[in-house]
Amino acid sequence: MTEKKMWKHEGGRVLKQGLCLVLFFSVLLSGCGERGRTIRQYRESGLEAMERGDYSAAAEAFHHAMDYYGTAKQDGTELDILRYLAEAEFRGGNYEQASDCYQELLERDGRRPEYLDLKSSCIVKAGGDLKEAGLLYQEATELLSSKKKGMPEYHLSALYTLGEALAKSRDPGLIEEAAAYYNEAQVSGGQSPELCARIGKLFFDSGNPERAETYFQEGLSLLEQQLPEVKEADRREEAMENRRELLFNVAVCAEYAGDYAGALKGFEDIAAEYGEDEALTHELIFLRSRVSTEGVE
Repeated sequence: MTEKKMWKHEGGRVLKQGLCLVLFFSVLLSGCGERGRTIRQYRESGLEAMERGDYSAAAEAFHHAMDYYGTAKQDGTELDILRYLAEAEFRGGNYEQASDCYQELLERDGRRPEYLDLKSSCIVKAGGDLKEAGLLYQEATELLSSKKKGMPEYHLSALYTLGEALAKSRDPGLIEEAAAYYNEAQVSGGQSPELCARIGKLFFDSGNPERAETYFQEGLSLLEQQLPEVKEADRREEAMENRRELLFNVAVCAEYAGDYAGALKGFEDIAAEYGEDEALTHELIFLRSRVSTEGVE
């Protein structure tokens, strides 16, 4: 075969191979485009379900979207969908599934504080190992401290979730651990009415009403300083309800300390300003009879 004929033969084969490759990539890109559209549709369905509060349907849609990725994980929106899936599972009360999602995010998107905190909360809410939850929360605390980011809302939420669980354990060591977390939060984010209320509740539940009252009073003082600045109706209503709860807790502490007259005055002041409910009525009846009996004696 002459060199010219060989060139023609090879050229024809190259041309055919080129056409095959063009066809292959055309089909592949067509498939990718179809897959992308399907993923976007499932993502949108999931977001719409989230807005309706239908977290089960949202999680199902996000699961379908994730399934379409298969082993081809080149789309940058996949982690975004995984975050939504984790949130849908969490809001739907499926804490073990949400925990798995946050674990995957930690492995694929780095040790981000929000993932650590949310996984910590998932473990607590699922009734898991409090020690593991505490280690995750501590890691998030250290990362936030190194970046000087203070106490973001998600970190406070994880703190309150973990703190309440540690307090309910009735284990003195775990209660001290919770107190240490709260003290760290005071240093990092400053004192706040809610934080004071949480610390007060921790000490009250652990059998120290005197120390608890100190924090309830401090929270009440901070809240009353803030109230004049709260203009929005919904936020003011929430602040006033928090104030009522702090006043109630202060009165309960007085009652546990044996100051029945002081407790009665506290509950009567609440009733005059906020009205009565079943719990308040019960306290008033009990304390009026107690104070009356003390007067007779």
